[in-house]
Amino acid sequence: MSSVAQQAAALRPVDRLPSGKLPRVLMAGIFAAHLVVLLVDRHAAGVSRIFTSALVAVAGLCTFWRARLLPWRERPTWLWAGTGVLLWAAAHSIEVFAGHSTGGSVLTVDASDFVYVCAIFPLLMAFATTRETQSLRGVFVLNCAQTGLALVLAWYMLYRMSRSPEVAEVIMGRIYGAACALLAVMSLMRRFCRVTEEERQALRWISFFLWSYLPVELGMDYLTQYRGLTSGTLLDLAWSIPFGIAGWFALALPLSGTSTRPRAAMSTARLLVECACPLLLNAGIFALAAAVIRQHLRLGLIAIGCLLLIQGLQAALVQMSYLNGRRTLLARESELRAANASLEQLALVDPLTGIANRRRFDHAFRAAFRRASRRRHPLALLLVDADFFKSVNDLHGHPYGDECLVALAGVMACQARGPDDVVARIGGEEFVVLLPDTDADGAAAVARRLHEEVQKLALLNEASPFGGRLTISIGLAAWFSSSGLSESDLMRAADQTLYRAKQGGRNRTASVLLESAEVRPSIG
Repeated sequence: MSSVAQQAAALRPVDRLPSGKLPRVLMAGIFAAHLVVLLVDRHAAGVSRIFTSALVAVAGLCTFWRARLLPWRERPTWLWAGTGVLLWAAAHSIEVFAGHSTGGSVLTVDASDFVYVCAIFPLLMAFATTRETQSLRGVFVLNCAQTGLALVLAWYMLYRMSRSPEVAEVIMGRIYGAACALLAVMSLMRRFCRVTEEERQALRWISFFLWSYLPVELGMDYLTQYRGLTSGTLLDLAWSIPFGIAGWFALALPLSGTSTRPRAAMSTARLLVECACPLLLNAGIFALAAAVIRQHLRLGLIAIGCLLLIQGLQAALVQMSYLNGRRTLLARESELRAANASLEQLALVDPLTGIANRRRFDHAFRAAFRRASRRRHPLALLLVDADFFKSVNDLHGHPYGDECLVALAGVMACQARGPDDVVARIGGEEFVVLLPDTDADGAAAVARRLHEEVQKLALLNEASPFGGRLTISIGLAAWFSSSGLSESDLMRAADQTLYRAKQGGRNRTASVLLESAEVRPSIG
């Protein structure tokens, strides 16, 4: 394969993961082994939790497997989600060594509960971090500080506040339930304001996982509290189902790279949703601080002060990023405007002579004709052609011919003295002089000066019968308020007078006056 083909293949979006067979086989093997253990020994509660933790850990690693194949701007959501899943697996494993509950769902407060709470915050971070702010390192650091503050508050609520075990269980249930409900709501909100196709995949994956996990969590809690469900039964497999399916989908969903689907213009509702997702996280942390402040006044006040400081710094960073981006955008816009003006100027200038080209002349001629018609002012055209110019190129070479054209353009540009006068090169050796507000006598005076100045140049042309010097022929057309004539008629009249000047012997001016349907030709 050629290097060009290799680069094209590298830039093409990937339709599927290059290899996801091993993690899938591993999850299926763990699930099958878990099922066998539960069928053989129904009292193996600790072993059952280990199998569940192992499958959950593999599901979390599947998200990291996927993230490593994506562009860096598409990775954060998957990495945050995978971190949350791995923390949940760690908490489930800690129950084996530090927990003492034999229920199907842990309702007592033990060492694993703090890790369960920790597992929630990476998912919250996945929703609270928008695509516009995830590239700001300062915002990332402040989000981590905010998460650390929330973990400190959760630690104090679970282990440092004097409560009875029953009240602690209720508090733990409320914290975990409120956090899961917040996650579910944020997942729906973030899907509304996704940007890229890969971001849509990640948010859809997290939403599916959360909404499939919540029924299992609530159902196991209910069965444990009211039906006396114990760990080690076949229902333990229910914990593995949402994680196993989520890990499977993380490998099965197609990779879309940075491709985006066409979207409507950014709406106010979408902007509100993007701003509301981080605010929901802030509201949850504020609720934790308000709950702690009842028994730990100083800690609660410090936490609220830190939260306000973090929010202020985040707002400042986002505003600075916006202002810098706006400043850069304005600078780029100014550069683009200057470049466009330069390109437009280049498009209207003859590259050899530096005077106007045919395009600019046409535009100026139309405007001058309309203005003269409206104001009833005169208008004159001079069509100028270098005599025997083909012989100049043949005998003296094209470089010398170009020098002659540049010299002629300079002479004619000096005669364009009015503010609206235009000198243009409209052909190989053909020029035009547009003279608004100039009558026939004024245009004839300009033509005489042109002949004189060209004669002074003494440009060599051995094929010329006029002393071996380059000369010019001029067709002059003057117009004054001819209601029945158009601009094309004026241009055609100038062209015909130029033809008459050549037929009359060259090195002369032929003129025509177009006035109230009266045509008066002359040759001078």
